[in-house]
Amino acid sequence: MKTLGNACKRNWHFMLAGGIFVFEAVILLLLREKIYVGICDNLDLFITQLKMLRDNSAFFVHNQAMPVLGSIDRNYFPSEFSLYNLLYLILPDIYAYIAGYLLKLVIAFFSSLLLARHVLREFYGKYEKIVVLVAVAFALLPVYPMYAICFSSMPLILYLLIRIYEKPEWQLFLMVFLYPFLSYFTFFGAFILGYLLIAIVILWIKDRKPSFSLAGALLCLMAGYVCFEYRLFGIMLLSDEETIRSTMVVASYGAADLWKCFLDVFLHGFSHAKSVHTYFVLPVCGLYFIWNTVQYLTGRKTGKFYADAFFVTIAFIVFNCAVYALYFWEPLRSLVETVLPPLKGFQYGRTIFFNTFAWYLAFFLVIKELYDKKHMLSPVLSCAAGIVAILVVGGTQCEYSDFYNTCYCNLYKLLKHTDVNQLSYGEFYGGSLIEEIKADIGYTPDKGACAYGFHPAMLSYNGITTIDGYCGYYSQDYKEQFRAAIAPTLDENKSWQAYYDDWGCRAYLFPASGENLYDFGANAAAVPQDILIDEPALRQLGCDYIFSRVEITNADAMQLHLVNRYADDEMPYSVYLYELLYTGGRKG
Repeated sequence: MKTLGNACKRNWHFMLAGGIFVFEAVILLLLREKIYVGICDNLDLFITQLKMLRDNSAFFVHNQAMPVLGSIDRNYFPSEFSLYNLLYLILPDIYAYIAGYLLKLVIAFFSSLLLARHVLREFYGKYEKIVVLVAVAFALLPVYPMYAICFSSMPLILYLLIRIYEKPEWQLFLMVFLYPFLSYFTFFGAFILGYLLIAIVILWIKDRKPSFSLAGALLCLMAGYVCFEYRLFGIMLLSDEETIRSTMVVASYGAADLWKCFLDVFLHGFSHAKSVHTYFVLPVCGLYFIWNTVQYLTGRKTGKFYADAFFVTIAFIVFNCAVYALYFWEPLRSLVETVLPPLKGFQYGRTIFFNTFAWYLAFFLVIKELYDKKHMLSPVLSCAAGIVAILVVGGTQCEYSDFYNTCYCNLYKLLKHTDVNQLSYGEFYGGSLIEEIKADIGYTPDKGACAYGFHPAMLSYNGITTIDGYCGYYSQDYKEQFRAAIAPTLDENKSWQAYYDDWGCRAYLFPASGENLYDFGANAAAVPQDILIDEPALRQLGCDYIFSRVEITNADAMQLHLVNRYADDEMPYSVYLYELLYTGGRKG
């Protein structure tokens, strides 16, 4: 018993980490389709696209049209050479989603430990407990699920590059080449390459000689991204098809708004890259920043303050926030797009994504110094700070807080005996309701459809060919064709007109009322309302059906025939199925 007690005392930090990860895995696997996860860019986009790739056996094919947005080319869908994406090839989508979430935890945790062990070297054992605690907090961050592994593997690429700089070995270069299997070029790769190039220049000045090993790593990483994401580079560099990126309009801020934008992302982070630092990590780092500055100014700390690891990390965070804000300064953006035309529409403000790791690196440096203080409570306080960081991250609700949202929503339903006003994974995709509709009408994939009051992803997920949809890249020509079909709505509502014309990634049937019908919760009312469409233009695009969440009050005027209203006790909404009428009656 004494031996067991000593083992627990020595390894409580690993037991805590393992307990958290196992607990989350058990809950998610038990609930499966009843989990509650972020919808934006997640359920409504990439999960659907990956399931479509599997359902259409299209992961590795070329020159295949996907049944969405007027038969978009498969190359506009995610790469097959990605760890996260391949999960959807080998597992049913709900298990693939959960596996991706759990892989994020594991990769973030162990890559952080790997980096810390190498950098701290013989002192790693001394700081192991706070390393583990900060690694758990970093692993739990509620980041964008599709690229969660990209976020979580940032310590890994940093570790590999440090190793190559210190002692290059061919195995390390191979791992750098393979790293894009965990990453994504337009969200992370371009910026990793940019920062690596800056590091090469700085180290050249510092060491007074070029680092050929890091230059080699740069070439390996570039080659890796090109190989693993050859479809993306083909579209960017070789395709002559004009995409919607060419007509996107980016907001332009004045000085006051630029400052507000900078301050907002510095204090709160970015929605896809939540660092959850506002209420604990930021104050701790802020107080230490003041204390550390005073130490240098009073001479209690010697050395070059600009080489202080904490100050360098904070400067990196500030720089990333500044780049994000300056993306909305039109003169600079125009200059970049003029000098480098391929970057038109490219969001170089995504440097903000690196702050998720940087904030926790800065936090670790603070509690490491606290740990070193010659006071009997210092180790206890530093570990307590690490535990508080874990609690704050785990207990913060935001868009991609999958585990928190899942626990909260299911407990709410259990205790209150009523629905929470959100949609679960299964509810978002319609459960068995869409399959019932398909069977009832004898649906075949040659029939096209649109969604009204739903995200079209619900239809695409269930194998229905859609002429509407959501995609970050698709043909500008198709955008204009679809615009003709929804022109009556856009003419009636200028907000939707600006939304579609200036962006256009969502080619949806928008309501002329201006209401956002497609983002709804389980308790949302389905108030009957009109729809405004150019019915002949919609037919010309291949639309046969409209799946609507609300009863369409002007169906006759819009040449729509109500086939049936479908409901399921398991679903918090009904589906009104309308068929487009043709001259002389119904088609067929």
